[in-house]
Amino acid sequence: INLTAIRIYMEKLKILRKSCNYTQKYLADLLGVKTKDISDWESNKSQPELKTLRDLAVIFGTSVYDILSNNPVSTTKWQPWQKEKIIESFWGHIGILLCNSNNIKWYPITSATAQRIQDSLDYDHEIHDQLLSVYTLNNHFLIINTNSIKKISLLDDSSDAPENWEIPWDGYQGLGAEEYYNLIEEYFWDEEYFYENTSEKLQLVIKDLIEENNFTGANVDEITRSINIYFSDNTSESISIGYESNFIEAITNNIEMGISKFISFEDSNYEIHF
Repeated sequence: INLTAIRIYMEKLKILRKSCNYTQKYLADLLGVKTKDISDWESNKSQPELKTLRDLAVIFGTSVYDILSNNPVSTTKWQPWQKEKIIESFWGHIGILLCNSNNIKWYPITSATAQRIQDSLDYDHEIHDQLLSVYTLNNHFLIINTNSIKKISLLDDSSDAPENWEIPWDGYQGLGAEEYYNLIEEYFWDEEYFYENTSEKLQLVIKDLIEENNFTGANVDEITRSINIYFSDNTSESISIGYESNFIEAITNNIEMGISKFISFEDSNYEIHF
């Protein structure tokens, strides 16, 4: 048993609850459990089941993975600054303007991500020879070739919205929690597991999202398992990646280690791309 991981998880749960100004009783009422259950989870006397963890992730605007991992929690909810650096809350948006386009693409990001981008642009004199990677709060992982764009903009939430702001299908801050994207995907590709491990209340929310957006297996795959490449001439290409694809891991390792701009990955048709 990884005692450090358990301690971090319990600490996250308690800090998330307090940062939302929720009492244990209020959170228990939201979940339909007893106040003692919340107390026991936070003191590591017991563990919530997966159904409850998913409800917690949605309530706190994050994902089950973020709650259970050793990494900070990225949340769509604005949170006060935490000295423990356990919470990375919604800050605003990053805007990308391609060389041959007049429309900026905006993506919601956390305060920590905004600071990292700002530091890179301000202090890294070699940034124009590198790739910039950005995790967003609406289920995107951006890889930006800084040589091939016209402008990067950072817009905090208190600023006025720019002209020609195009709100994407999933809203200003995404769906509100990364876990929603995971559950929508699971509904289509592992329906039995979805029903076994998702509360009835959350099942209804997911079904409503699917109906409102006319989702099918095909278009859900496009928004959850595809790579969209935007070229400097304003053309684009979409590539569907397989569930076992190593794309994100491979490119993240390359960017962090500064090894190369070139990686290989396999798409859903087993074709290799470079």
